[in-house]
Amino acid sequence: MNNFCKISEAIKYIDAHLNDTLSVGAIAEQFAFSPYYFHRLFTSVVGKSMIAYVRDRRIAFACKMLSETNRKVLDIALDFGFDSAQGFSRTFKSITGMSPTEYRSRKIVPCVIPAAELVKRFTNRLKGGILMNPNMIKKEKLILAGVSGSGNETAEIWKRFIKLYKEAPPTEKVSDDSYEVRIYDSTTEEETVFVGCEINSECNGYEIFQIPASEYASFDVYVKEGYGSENDAMEEWLVSNEKGYVRNLLDGKLYCIEHYDARYDDSGDESIVEIWLPVKK
Repeated sequence: MNNFCKISEAIKYIDAHLNDTLSVGAIAEQFAFSPYYFHRLFTSVVGKSMIAYVRDRRIAFACKMLSETNRKVLDIALDFGFDSAQGFSRTFKSITGMSPTEYRSRKIVPCVIPAAELVKRFTNRLKGGILMNPNMIKKEKLILAGVSGSGNETAEIWKRFIKLYKEAPPTEKVSDDSYEVRIYDSTTEEETVFVGCEINSECNGYEIFQIPASEYASFDVYVKEGYGSENDAMEEWLVSNEKGYVRNLLDGKLYCIEHYDARYDDSGDESIVEIWLPVKK
């Protein structure tokens, strides 16, 4: 079962256990994730944290119960994991804008979207393999050692780097991670690619490429799903992000970084590549 199937099943599981104690750790364990990775993946797919999602679903079903039954507010609150009617009422009002009693008196008929339909909507956030909710990260200056060439020779550049890396591994490398940096010059319409690894200082036999400190929107890309719409997806996020991020340039040129860490396996169905889009406010 791949990770998206697991998240889909987790969403359905939550709906079936809204009256139970639900924690990130417990559900992560249920679906064989680390808590950190589950939290990150769930938030990327759903667009909110699991805790926020559980809260919203409990209130949605409480609305349905208020509308369709005459049960006491306290009983409904206890059914959905609240310790008191007061705590339930505060959360209910923060989401709906009215108290449970007022909601019932208005005879509102709520529409609770089934979990299966929510899964369809959430997974539509995956565009050609790229998750639409990036993780915001800050990186200090990167010093990369590698090789470069034209953007239409990417496969050949990787072959050159791998050959050089095997013959003369950099002595000052920071980790086993590798990077592909793509730089686009809109004036000449030329694209340059640099492939390399991070080092602490210069080393012989390699080209050195330095990238200044920056903040990045880090998108997880599921390689099996393809890279087909990565640019469109990132541009869509840039246009719609609520915090006003815009692209950061490198010497006036557009660029982005592909980060290949331990999650990347070119033969595995779960292989993930991070794409770092440099941004600023």
